[in-house]
Amino acid sequence: MEPEEKAAELAGGRHNRRTAPRYGVDEEASLLLVNHGSTVSGRVVDLSVGGCCLRTKERYAAGSMVRVEITFRTRGLAFRFSGTTQWTDSWNLVGIRFVDVPLRRKEELVEALFEVEAENAAKAARQAAEKRAAEEQTAAQVFSAVSVAQRAEENAQRQSPVQIPARAVVARVHPLPVALPVLPRAAEPQPAVPQPAEAQAASSPQAKPNPRDRREASREEVDTTAVIYLIKIASRLQGRILDLSLSGCRIRTNERFPVGIYTRVETEFRLEGLPVRLGGVVQAIHDRHTIGIRFLDVSSRKREQVERLIEDIREAREQG
Repeated sequence: MEPEEKAAELAGGRHNRRTAPRYGVDEEASLLLVNHGSTVSGRVVDLSVGGCCLRTKERYAAGSMVRVEITFRTRGLAFRFSGTTQWTDSWNLVGIRFVDVPLRRKEELVEALFEVEAENAAKAARQAAEKRAAEEQTAAQVFSAVSVAQRAEENAQRQSPVQIPARAVVARVHPLPVALPVLPRAAEPQPAVPQPAEAQAASSPQAKPNPRDRREASREEVDTTAVIYLIKIASRLQGRILDLSLSGCRIRTNERFPVGIYTRVETEFRLEGLPVRLGGVVQAIHDRHTIGIRFLDVSSRKREQVERLIEDIREAREQG
């Protein structure tokens, strides 16, 4: 088992004893043993607000419950925290719990962890997309190979000698009059019956789509203030809605957006003087200030309200 896999296994085993989520990192670090006066080099493999996991370059023999000071950098910020070792193992992994962390430094660490979470989520989404693309490419190759084999089989069947029917063979051996079956005459083509205009419109591939489907997919440009409530960290951000549809919206925040995708949020805004507050999830991060939100669990009343607002916006734009 590789050290990284061992670290992941240890992280999973201690999940119930943690008070804060940990995020995978890979940062160079230095560990000072306060009572021994010696320094150990290593790398931080996961990090949280309350502690970290360190993989030392050499075997760590000081044991647990040892007073230490750890120094590391992440996302361009340098940190030096006091702590105690909580556990060690034979894979040179050391669990450290931070103690006496100043509030300002803790806030800076939280800010750095937000960036780590966003980068990890984006990396996971990118890997999932690459995996889906590889699976689709493999499926296309298999389908192409099957199609080639089918075409080759059809060509072989067309090029094979014509088989003589069994009745013809019997007639050659025993030249007796054989009554051939009377084949029915091919049906003459009937003139096309004109169809009503309604039936032609229904069967035509260019029939107009359902207006409700068109409203579901269309987005209308708007410009109004909005407030984003971050449920997980109990904070909110001010911004402006750039476009709106029944399924979601795009917002530009006044401050840098601090969390990653798939984060639960609530969006509050006013259109035509009517207040609207919808729950959703962050679906995309276009840049540090622009995000896309997908609405979730929208009630029928709020859906009709947003639908009317979108129709009013569309009619005003067409008239203008």
